[in-house]
Amino acid sequence: MTTLAQLEAYTSELTAAVNSFASHCSDFESPPEGTGRKTSQSSKAYRARRAILAHVNKIQMLLSGPADFLQTLAAQNQLLSCLQWLGEFQVLACIPLHGSVPISDVAELAGVPDIQLCRIIRMTATAGFLQESQPGQVAHTALSARFVTKPSYLDAAMFLAETAAPAALQMAAATQRFGSSQQPYESAYNLAFNTSDTFASSCEQRPHLQRQWPAYLRYGMGDVDEGIMDILTSMDQLRQDNVTVVEVGAKTTERAVVLTNMYSSLNFIVQINGARARATSRGGPLTPNSSMRQQPQHPRLTIQHRVLGTAQQVSNAAVYFLNLPCPVPGVPSNTVATRIISELRAHVDVLRSRSSATLVLFPHLLPKPGSFSQEVDTVAYLRDLSLHQLANEREMEMLELMNMLNSVSDSNGRLVVVNKLRSRNNLAIVLEVRYKTYSEHQHG
Repeated sequence: MTTLAQLEAYTSELTAAVNSFASHCSDFESPPEGTGRKTSQSSKAYRARRAILAHVNKIQMLLSGPADFLQTLAAQNQLLSCLQWLGEFQVLACIPLHGSVPISDVAELAGVPDIQLCRIIRMTATAGFLQESQPGQVAHTALSARFVTKPSYLDAAMFLAETAAPAALQMAAATQRFGSSQQPYESAYNLAFNTSDTFASSCEQRPHLQRQWPAYLRYGMGDVDEGIMDILTSMDQLRQDNVTVVEVGAKTTERAVVLTNMYSSLNFIVQINGARARATSRGGPLTPNSSMRQQPQHPRLTIQHRVLGTAQQVSNAAVYFLNLPCPVPGVPSNTVATRIISELRAHVDVLRSRSSATLVLFPHLLPKPGSFSQEVDTVAYLRDLSLHQLANEREMEMLELMNMLNSVSDSNGRLVVVNKLRSRNNLAIVLEVRYKTYSEHQHG
């Protein structure tokens, strides 16, 4: 297809996406928050919005030349430095959420030069972040205001500027010095900060990293949980009468509460790790004894403590949700593989005794090139490279997970993937697994 033909095709797709968005979101003012609780209407509007952004990106890539590419990189570099500057001096909180204020007043309150603040505002305003509503006056935009009302966004931006970007720029030096080392203390992060401490140990020692890293994982590298919720709400098993669902390895009860509210005959059991009483909710470190009680509960929802890898004791459930661990700094990929296999084996008995029971896996996987949209691929490779630069870690691939599944068996049968579901909007993949006898598998 010629460039002109591609441009016409992308333009037609963009027009269709805009029309779809307009029909589902006529009063749209700013992008909706991702909460995992979308109505059918808002879900369609969300998908249309993502489609618009994807088509605009395709058109931009098609028409951009080398100079355009470099100018975009340069602009993004300056925007990041400006965000870091604004965050360092807590400037955003000095600007009222509504109305404008003299730049000189904000500069005095933040203790920064007003001329420099003015230059930074004008740069960020090119991306819709803050605005010089009139000469010498500054006001929030819908975008910049969110970095005040939801500090996790600013945490993610600060992590990108102060940790992720410096580590990324040392990737070549790390290759020259350490080669293909997989040791977490021989990473680009170690060179960037001239330290022998691993990124994981730095997180344990520095409270700001404990706050910023989870925020960056969620907002800087895509919210996979949101895509998982979209998939789960389409599963027929959850619509049946008097269904019991067990969620293993949950970080929060939020998913269980949402689904229990959606389906009136659904009973939910949330199992958290009883051996190490820590969980995370929206990124923050919490203990289950405190955090789970603080979250909204439901009369059809029960919380249990279970040591990971021990035999599953709930034998009457129709569905078992299994949140698979993923490689993160401090948890190497070989340890993750061991934990996954241990959890799969822990569920063999209950799946064998109840042939209709389904084990639903939520893995974090690196997709094959081209298997998703360009937008989704970008997020996947961003996450994979970030893990490499920070800790010499990587994302798991589908083949590796399938090999783990194939290794879990007994004398009568083994675990078999019966269905694969994936989100249209992000990296979320769900695998439905059942126990099959060897004869069933051969004839299936």
